[in-house]
Amino acid sequence: MVDLKTTQPSLFVTIYALKKLRRKKLSTQVNIHRSLKFFYIYFFKKHKLTFDYAFYEAGYNISKLINELDGFFTYLLGQQHLNNEEDIVGLGFMHTSITKANKVTYNGHIRHVSGFFRYLNFRYMNTAYQDLMPHDAHMFNKANLENLTYMLNTFNNIEVLQNAPAHRYKSISEMQNVELMNMLIPSTPAFTDVDTGEYVEAVINPLNPFEEGFQQYRNYLMHRFMYNYGMRVGEVLLLMTDSIGETLPDSRGKTRFVMVVQNLPDDVDDPRKHKPSIKTQNSYREIELTEDDFIMVEIFKNRYRTPLFKEKGIEDHGILFIKGSGKLTPFTYDGIRTIYKNKIDPTFIGYHPYYRTEANKKINYMVKLNPHVGRHTWAYITLEFIYNDLLKENIMMAQD
Repeated sequence: MVDLKTTQPSLFVTIYALKKLRRKKLSTQVNIHRSLKFFYIYFFKKHKLTFDYAFYEAGYNISKLINELDGFFTYLLGQQHLNNEEDIVGLGFMHTSITKANKVTYNGHIRHVSGFFRYLNFRYMNTAYQDLMPHDAHMFNKANLENLTYMLNTFNNIEVLQNAPAHRYKSISEMQNVELMNMLIPSTPAFTDVDTGEYVEAVINPLNPFEEGFQQYRNYLMHRFMYNYGMRVGEVLLLMTDSIGETLPDSRGKTRFVMVVQNLPDDVDDPRKHKPSIKTQNSYREIELTEDDFIMVEIFKNRYRTPLFKEKGIEDHGILFIKGSGKLTPFTYDGIRTIYKNKIDPTFIGYHPYYRTEANKKINYMVKLNPHVGRHTWAYITLEFIYNDLLKENIMMAQD
């Protein structure tokens, strides 16, 4: 957050970032800074002075500035944060419908600015900055917090447009998931069976939008881990070649195929600008894979990934999913998002256009495919399975 005219950082946002935000994940900091940027621009367009100066003029009391949240929400609703106009335009956008999607998005900006206000109230509404008795400073502090809470509750209770398309909580249906998985199954090249000497002909998947075998296997595995196992995109990007393996035999002689989800070891140099990391403590876990998925991982590693490092004479950093060219650097979130946006989503809809027709908006209208849709899809299908399993159990108990 830098003032373009003075080329100086915004004072209060900088203090907020250093004292409060630095403990949060980088992606969270970026989102909060984006919301504060929108608010600062809105405030300057409306009052022709910076928020920092207005807060200073108000004697470091946030009370009068809290009411700006209402105008800020209207400003967002009119999508004026997306233009470069010097002034706030007229009120022609006041009748813009409020859908669930823009309510969630714009309320997120409001919450971020409210969090900023709460910090300013905590830091400055006390006897160190106010010429007040301790009791009076406390009462002003409390009143500001109550006013902020009231404003947030008001925004949360806004009614949304009722005939907006229902998107199944950003998930796709089980049938759509199966069809999508079938489209991304990699083609199998011809090979000779080592044990039997039998020649096996190639099996081509004509639906797959990716041409090279490396891309087909890599993209299929990343997609399957997110859509079938519920992994976050950051967790997929943290996988290493030794994160997936077969366990030792148990007392019955059976083995399992597991995938360990954890942060990268300290000795791994991750060159990515936005480094992925585990989101919560509970995210450290083991996920059991099917034997077929384990075999697919082994094929990708041994037939496609490892030979690239040998051909280029590059030392293997060990991160599983990589770019297939250049210095074979680890794959990024932007890379995965681009794959879904430019290839997977348009190709799938090209095969199944009826999933995005107006007639299907209330039934099986499909959201745009992206990495996070996979986690919602996994959660929805898993919950449905648990529900049906419990329902069968209850029916059997009732019959007994």
